Amino acid sequence: MAVSRFGDWEKAKQVLGSNLGARLAQALRQATVKNAMLLVREIKKGITSQAPGGVPFARLAQSTIERKGSSKALIDTGFLLASVTQLILGDRAFVGLLRGTRNKEGDEMANIGAIMEFGATINHPNGAVIILPPRPFLHPVMEQYRGEIVKNYQEAIRSVLG
Repeated sequence: MAVSRFGDWEKAKQVLGSNLGARLAQALRQATVKNAMLLVREIKKGITSQAPGGVPFARLAQSTIERKGSSKALIDTGFLLASVTQLILGDRAFVGLLRGTRNKEGDEMANIGAIMEFGATINHPNGAVIILPPRPFLHPVMEQYRGEIVKNYQEAIRSVLG
């Protein structure tokens, strides 16, 4: 039985014999950094515009607007906005609020972010019940840019495999 080859075997030898693993790892890392920076930028834009991922925040209660002097959700001191970051971990990235980051009152920003993202019901010691509606600022952006993130990884792989 005879074997016949077809296609560009010289190109295949060149691609496979040219430190493919390291080049692919580097291209994927660059795509990871690009995607993480994209998400951080867009999350911050979403908080500023009050509609991350195109999903408007629930309106603040009138009493909250009067207390803080603004109708902008998630923007009081600017610390939450400034705390949104990315951390590259090899071939992975973390995007969001890092544990251990605290505001000037000592509150854990990751906990505050979770309350904002998912909402909360707080039973105050005086008997009042405070309901904070969810104001997702991470997940809507990640969903909105999912296709672009996948495309960036596909382009990275194509750039190596030619």
